[in-house]
Amino acid sequence: MMFLKRFRSLNYLLCIFIIFTSCGKKGDVKGATEAIKRGKYIEAVKSLKSALNTDSLNPEIHFNLSLAYIHLDSTQRAYEHFIRLVELQSPLKDSIDLKLLLTRSLMIDPYSSSPIPMGKMNQFKGCFGPDNELLAVAAAKKDIADIYLIKLDGTIVKKLTKRGMNTDPAFSPKGDKIAYVSSIDGDEEIFLYDINTDSTIKLTNNDYTDFSPVFSPDGKEIAYVTNRDGGWEIYKINLVQRQAFRLTKNNFWDGFPSYTPDGQFIVFSSKRNGSEDIYIMKPNGADERLLYYTKFDETDPHLAGDNLYFRSNMDGEFEIYNVDIKKKILTRLTYNDVPDWNPRVSSDGKRIVISRKVKNLWQLYFVNLENPIPAEVIAERIKTTIGIKD
Repeated sequence: MMFLKRFRSLNYLLCIFIIFTSCGKKGDVKGATEAIKRGKYIEAVKSLKSALNTDSLNPEIHFNLSLAYIHLDSTQRAYEHFIRLVELQSPLKDSIDLKLLLTRSLMIDPYSSSPIPMGKMNQFKGCFGPDNELLAVAAAKKDIADIYLIKLDGTIVKKLTKRGMNTDPAFSPKGDKIAYVSSIDGDEEIFLYDINTDSTIKLTNNDYTDFSPVFSPDGKEIAYVTNRDGGWEIYKINLVQRQAFRLTKNNFWDGFPSYTPDGQFIVFSSKRNGSEDIYIMKPNGADERLLYYTKFDETDPHLAGDNLYFRSNMDGEFEIYNVDIKKKILTRLTYNDVPDWNPRVSSDGKRIVISRKVKNLWQLYFVNLENPIPAEVIAERIKTTIGIKD
């Protein structure tokens, strides 16, 4: 009887110990998670290392250690815990926040990208139609570019132009019209092709250079760049009255206008402060203000919600970037030894088409923002980087 009482007492104490240590481990992890949110990475590491001593197979601990170490620039340790996370096959390995930090450290593209094949044609620029499946592309077999309608697999649906140098295609919001730039009359003017009627009209008609057209979200206006007043300024033209209205007025380069999806603003790039920076203004040209800048060149902007997409040479060659305007988080989307140009974002914000120069040939790629590269690919790159063999 006495033995049974002692056994029950020991069993009770053991349960209390298990509950206490379990709660302690959970408390360490929870406290570390909160510390990481506050930017207290060293504090988080101390708690997590303590928890790891008693629970080395806990994926949450490895996830938070990798996250904390990568913020502390302790990449070797961050890599090691991420590899363990992948080995444990935890869903936490697919955290986009951790993947973005690791791919930046490894200097590899965070999202999958695919070439859009068109044989050996130079593909200078492309843009998505409203269905995000059809593209309008400026491409050339030799030196003279034409405008094509193609599918994402590179299948040519239709060739829209036959003469002159043609570039800068832009879809209307309904997908029934395509604006583009052509030198068919000697200088570069903006033309408007109607898909339904298979007809083309000349939208601008002057002795100057007009280019980089973009539709307003309601389809009633087109903003573009021109040097009709001596410098490079942004204008817009009403598609009914065909009246041009000047939006920017200064002695410096202003270019690459893009409407926000709600039509409330136009983002553009300007060299008025020396380097090329990104500005924002109302559609009538009022309330200009600086939106994003560095000492390098940022251009080709597209603003969707809080996400600003652009190309920049801040790391040497021109690459494609995204910055969250509110959170001030910068993400580099491409890593190459070759330039990436002309980013165009799909209307749903899930894809980007870019032009990349590979072996002296411009080729279009589309980046799928819904498809981060697999954790297993990151783990393999880490193993190669730090010299781990399977």
